[in-house]
Amino acid sequence: MAHDVFISYSTKDKVTADAICHVLEQNKIKCWIAPRNITSGKSYADEIMDAITTTKIVVLVFSSNAQASQFVQKEIDIAFSNSRPILSYKIDESMPEREFEYYLKVAHWLEAYPEPENTFSTLVKDASKLVGNEKTNPIVDSDVMVKARNGEFNHVSIKKHWKSLILLCTPLYSVSLIYMGLSSKMKELAIEGVICLVPLALYIYYKFTGSFIFNLAEVEVAVYFIIILWIIALIYVFLIRKDYALRKTIIGSVSDDKELLNALIDEYIDV
Repeated sequence: MAHDVFISYSTKDKVTADAICHVLEQNKIKCWIAPRNITSGKSYADEIMDAITTTKIVVLVFSSNAQASQFVQKEIDIAFSNSRPILSYKIDESMPEREFEYYLKVAHWLEAYPEPENTFSTLVKDASKLVGNEKTNPIVDSDVMVKARNGEFNHVSIKKHWKSLILLCTPLYSVSLIYMGLSSKMKELAIEGVICLVPLALYIYYKFTGSFIFNLAEVEVAVYFIIILWIIALIYVFLIRKDYALRKTIIGSVSDDKELLNALIDEYIDV
């Protein structure tokens, strides 16, 4: 997706980031925002790198939360290294410290505290000027922050990748869900993985014992039963949990970046 603006923010400031994204796109300024624009089945780090290096400007939702986020620091470092203009939208009383003080000392600033919505119009004007498509009469909904708080802009739209559909039919999907659930201490995610693993477990049991749980000797009956359970697992994933096939990069994300992990998990289980 071609875009004009990359929005960098802490997940704790997601409401404001969603509102900013809506306002900019309402004024025909295309945005890239995670996790909305992440493509399933591809490297998260590579996607972030590509999005920043191909954007025209970076809009930073600046706050104490952003300063505490290693993820945001990495994004601003990439933007600075690639000479991308950074427009800082300051939503609290904190001031830049350490690395941020170095990166943002020549950045464009907007003081948006304590009511960010009052400066959305100025944000559109400044951002549009930086991307080369100046808007003199921005469109801004008066209730945009209320809508953002109600989650109206928080649509799960992670793009499905064909590899993800293949991944769904492999043991890796179930094992990955269990691993993520145990690592993040989220029982719901682990239980989902166990449910998806049941058909495979039944097949392995039948394969090595030659008999089925209910003493059904006919191979056809066993196969039908496994297929039915697999369909139940798929229905559970897609209809009840409204989940997407797990991306291979998520396993690698279960590392030091807890904020990134939580953001990804929210997109998978927050229905």
